[in-house]
Amino acid sequence: MKFKTVREGQQAVILNHLGEGELVVGPKRVFLFRKRFSLLTHYSAASDEYLAVQEKDGTVYHKPGPCELFNNPLLYEYVRVQKAIRLDAHILIVIYKRLSNGNVERRIVEGPAVVIPEAEEWLHEFVWHGTDPVNKARMVPGQRRFTQLAVIPDHFYYNVREVRTNDDTMITVKVMVFYVVVEILKMLDTTHDPIADIINALCADVISFVSKLSYVQFVEETAKLSSMDTYPHLKQRMERIGVRVDKVVYRGYHASDQMQEMQNSAIESRTRLRLQGEMEEMQQNLTNLKLNKEEARAGLKKQMEAGRWQHKQRTEQMKQQHDLEQQQLQHTQRLELRSLDTAARLKREKEEDERKLDFLTRLSELDVNVTEYLVSQQDPPPAKQIQFTTV
Repeated sequence: MKFKTVREGQQAVILNHLGEGELVVGPKRVFLFRKRFSLLTHYSAASDEYLAVQEKDGTVYHKPGPCELFNNPLLYEYVRVQKAIRLDAHILIVIYKRLSNGNVERRIVEGPAVVIPEAEEWLHEFVWHGTDPVNKARMVPGQRRFTQLAVIPDHFYYNVREVRTNDDTMITVKVMVFYVVVEILKMLDTTHDPIADIINALCADVISFVSKLSYVQFVEETAKLSSMDTYPHLKQRMERIGVRVDKVVYRGYHASDQMQEMQNSAIESRTRLRLQGEMEEMQQNLTNLKLNKEEARAGLKKQMEAGRWQHKQRTEQMKQQHDLEQQQLQHTQRLELRSLDTAARLKREKEEDERKLDFLTRLSELDVNVTEYLVSQQDPPPAKQIQFTTV
């Protein structure tokens, strides 16, 4: 005998000695006598979760979050918290639902979305060929298992092995395939593994292409393996299953070690000859370039000499012209100075004559004998003349 407390927010189940159960919702305090007390586990789901519940009668339902539920063993077999399915852009899932009449309904949900499946629904699981973790150019059946399909362009590497030419040379052709799923319903109805269909059609086209050629012809026409016209079976098969192959890129080939060694030797010889030819051509081009540069330099030198001579001629001509202009200017200035000096001298003489005339006129007016005055102004004649002679 004892007391038990069920706190607020808790629930419990009490079983008596007869196996009868009673649900207790807190807050509550109960007295136990010959009874078993069990607290119930509380489950809660966030907005991106849901509760998967199975009742005692086998009924299963999903309760979207946010929600909560106590796992009452009297009512439920189990209660589980499950994550909702988050879909990014360009991602889709295929959901099947069992109807009440026994039929199955299929629907496709494309992202971006958050999906909470119903209890009667389940997801389609894709099982495709996948890349071998050890060898990226080898595809392993069933390697890829997923429920969310990306409907964006994708690619994979593949080596088509043991391809024989018409001269019995065994080679391995290396390619890279770019593809995208364009019609999901057609793909679901016509194939379970589109990668396997791509590989099979690709191998058929490569074998058909290589078998018509010799080894040497194959080496010369490898560029055609990057053209979609070389893959008719691949294009036909992809149209039937709703997948589009955008491009097949040829990545090279591999033959036997002996054949590869011979091919490498031939490639080295061709490369050496090509390099020698390129070196010879480069030397010839260098010689031509030197000659052209020397000729251009000589022409430029002549142009510079002619330019210097013309400059010298123009300089001398300008100097002579300048000297001539200076001489002419000096002569003009001398003539002008002489003319000014003569004019000034004549003016002074005229003024002197006018002054003398005015003076003599005044003397005449004063009854002075002008003649005697003028004679007196002259130097007297010499009184004695002395002559020296040398013997």
